[in-house]
Formats: sequence, structure tokens, C-alpha cells
Amino acid sequence: MDVVDRFDDFFIDEIEAAQKRLQINLSPQSKLYLLHLLKHLSESSDFFYSEVVQDKPLGIVLMEALHKNLFERSRDLKAVGDLSLIFSGLYPDHLTRRTVDIDYFIDTGRRSYSLLSQMYGPYRSKQGLHNLYSMLVAEFVSLIEILTEISGELHFMDETNIVRAFARWRSTRVRRYRQILKRHNIIPLK
Repeated sequence: MDVVDRFDDFFIDEIEAAQKRLQINLSPQSKLYLLHLLKHLSESSDFFYSEVVQDKPLGIVLMEALHKNLFERSRDLKAVGDLSLIFSGLYPDHLTRRTVDIDYFIDTGRRSYSLLSQMYGPYRSKQGLHNLYSMLVAEFVSLIEILTEISGELHFMDETNIVRAFARWRSTRVRRYRQILKRHNIIPLK
């Protein structure tokens, strides 16, 4: 139990420190969701939703989810949103092996959470989920920025590739990529 508490404390500290450095104030719902996502990622051997994704592009999984029953649709849309968030923020170098880059994952993740929000919207008993997913859509890029900051601090990302950093900065305006460029004496114009 002590190890679990330390993981919670570690993730809380990382999220809080990244928010402070970046001067981003996440909503309590988004912060709690992010904490749960990081904790689940560290605890689960099957976090990457292999039963849902099965090596398919996330856009295909999203489209197929729309033709499934309510339970499977919510599971698959959540998987797409979560994976898009994790890949674009915490493990951006995972994207280098793909033919699409970070903007695809941002669009796919936001769309997935938006569909979840719409799915729960009509149900009075599910307003909490509707509000949560609406908040995740609104704060998606901020969540990526927080995760990218954590990724950089934990040395999960390659900060030597300035071409990739520039392309990702141009797509996202994530400050970590701008810092990488500045360290290489490149100041991108807005």
C-alpha cells in the first residue's frame, strides 16, 4: 500500500510541478482524470487497450466504435481518447514510427472525448460524465502540454531532433518544443 501511495504522490507532484512551471490551471476533473490515467498506465500491463485497438489506427477504432453497442462504444472511444492523450503528451517519440504526427492524435483524441460527451449528454444521471468529457475536450491541448512537460522531465522524449520539435511546436504550440528549439538557437516566429 505504501508503494501505491508513493506513486500517487509522485504523479500528483509531477502534475502540480508541471502546472506551476507552465502556469496552466487544469480543472479539478481534468487533473483527477490525468492522475488516474498515469496511475493506471504505471499499474497495468495492458494499458494500451490491446483488446480494443488490435494494431489498428486510432481513427479506424473510433469509426468502428460508432457502430457498436453503447457499452463497447464508450469503452472504445475512451481507449482512443486516452491513447491519443498518452501518445501525444507522454510518449511523443512513439509517434515517429507512424505516418501521421501529433496533430492527428490531437484531433482524434478530442473527437473521441467529444463523442463520449455527446453520448452521455442526454442522460440526466450521466451529467458528471458528460461534464468530464466536455472538460477533457476543452483542456486537451493543456493536458498534452502538462504530459509533454512531465515526459521531458523524466527524459522520455528525444530533445535532440530539432526538425521534429519544430513540426510539433508548429502543430501544437507546446512550450516544451519551443524550449528545445531555443536551446538550439532557433526562435520560431508565431
